[in-house]
Amino acid sequence: MPHDPATLADSVSHFLEQWRVARPDIDPSSLGVTARMNRLNNHIIRRTEAALAPLGLSWEVFSLIVALRRIGPPYELRPGELLRESLLTSGAITNRVDRVEKLGFITRLPDPDDRRSVIVRLSAAGLAKADEAIELVFAAQRAFLSPLDKAEQAQLAELLARLNVAVENDPSLHGKERKPEGARPRTKTGQDKT
Repeated sequence: MPHDPATLADSVSHFLEQWRVARPDIDPSSLGVTARMNRLNNHIIRRTEAALAPLGLSWEVFSLIVALRRIGPPYELRPGELLRESLLTSGAITNRVDRVEKLGFITRLPDPDDRRSVIVRLSAAGLAKADEAIELVFAAQRAFLSPLDKAEQAQLAELLARLNVAVENDPSLHGKERKPEGARPRTKTGQDKT
């Protein structure tokens, strides 16, 4: 159901009006998008953390185990692939893997193709925890998006995807942002197809 943007007032609307008065020579409309994206991201993180709290999971543990769960059997990746397949940042991936291993959700196996590397595999406990967690998080996300109908959600997803593709392909960001790359294709046994 369409709404008149002029009648919708949120905390960012206040900022926009202040900028229109303080600097009438500058169009602040981009702030209307970016500030709302930032605020909504913060709300999403808080709701996700609240959904994970009863399971005793942090965002970082969740992101790591669901990345392994999502790729399917045998639920394993090398650390570099795990970084690309998760929503985690590159900082201290080894420390995160250590913490999740101590929880019993993953195991590390020697990489048969590279003695300097390991393969991170989801354990049975990790698989069960990932399945439980993802149901709670998806339910929280559906509730978060419920003010929008399905068509509005699809439209928003399309617009955000278009913006995300443009940003991910912006050469000026190389080295500053991780450009998405798919993990190397793997066989059912977990070996690289390449």
